[in-house]
Amino acid sequence: MLVFNMIRENISDNLKLPKEILLGASVLHVTGQYEIYIENYKNIIEYTDTLIKLQGKTCKMYITGKNLHIEYFNNEDMKIKGRFKNIEFV
Repeated sequence: MLVFNMIRENISDNLKLPKEILLGASVLHVTGQYEIYIENYKNIIEYTDTLIKLQGKTCKMYITGKNLHIEYFNNEDMKIKGRFKNIEFV
């Protein structure tokens, strides 16, 4: 699997294509400690006001903090607000 991802990454670099397209990677846009916009995720695993676990196409994402809430989500993207303490990729 690692070799396959390295080949995809090499193709992405050579063709000047965004890596998230070929690798299926999630894209996070973080605005300070209070807002995260996430693209290309699969589903919500767990959701509390202190922890949000998401399944990406290539890894899991754990977001911890206080007063966390999902402002909106659909099949392609979501926006999370609150006071973030940590973002972890597993």
